[in-house]
Amino acid sequence: MTHSDLIDLWPSLSAFADDLGVAYGTAKAMRRRGSIPPEYWLRVVDAAAENKISGVSLEVLAIAVARDREAAE
Repeated sequence: MTHSDLIDLWPSLSAFADDLGVAYGTAKAMRRRGSIPPEYWLRVVDAAAENKISGVSLEVLAIAVARDREAAE
């Protein structure tokens, strides 16, 4: 699962942005880049739990980064 896949678990990009407390454009850039900056990870995990979105954890976020790095090598 990529960071973009995780973002797409939310009902809308606006909902994801609201849950993180960022502008819509910021959330859109995260999805487009396929990268959620680490400073947002705890917010993402907490928001997923509050919204009963399963499959979102710090481990999943970290694995996605590791896979991206491996693919780039």
